[in-house]
Amino acid sequence: MKTILIFVFCVSISGYGVCQTWRPTSADIGFKIKMLGVTVEGKFKGLSATIHFDPNAPTSSSIVASVDAATIDTDNSLRNRHLREKEDFFEVTKYPKILLKSTKIVKTANGYMGYFDMTIKSVTKEVKMPFTFSETNNKATFVGNVNINRRDWAIGGNTLGMSNDVAIYVIVNTIQQ
Repeated sequence: MKTILIFVFCVSISGYGVCQTWRPTSADIGFKIKMLGVTVEGKFKGLSATIHFDPNAPTSSSIVASVDAATIDTDNSLRNRHLREKEDFFEVTKYPKILLKSTKIVKTANGYMGYFDMTIKSVTKEVKMPFTFSETNNKATFVGNVNINRRDWAIGGNTLGMSNDVAIYVIVNTIQQ
């Protein structure tokens, strides 16, 4: 009965599409930032996501995702500990998750534009992330990227030599449920 209700709800809100639920099977979530002119790269793991996406009716779609902040990895254990523990950075015991929740998704000439509320350290700001969606045999890949200003989320404080600009990329492989 629950499945029938979900189907009816999806058809009614999309007008013509059917909600498609996609379960993540793997994810690559990374970032780049300049520190004293040198690019520092890092990754996050621990993606948890609920993805309801219909490429034919993106306005009825929704994406809610989180990553474990404690999984930050820059290939430097001292830096990783600093990023996890310091008040000016992620404080992962106090703020264990980084959250992303769509507020709107629209089709564009090159794919889709997702409007998301991104929450880091209890600060929520809107970000616009262009992304692509490619599907083959009930498997799909979402690829997106966004540039943010770290200061909007109170990350890094006044760290000398750290750029404000952070480039984030997301690649999520999924299977249709």
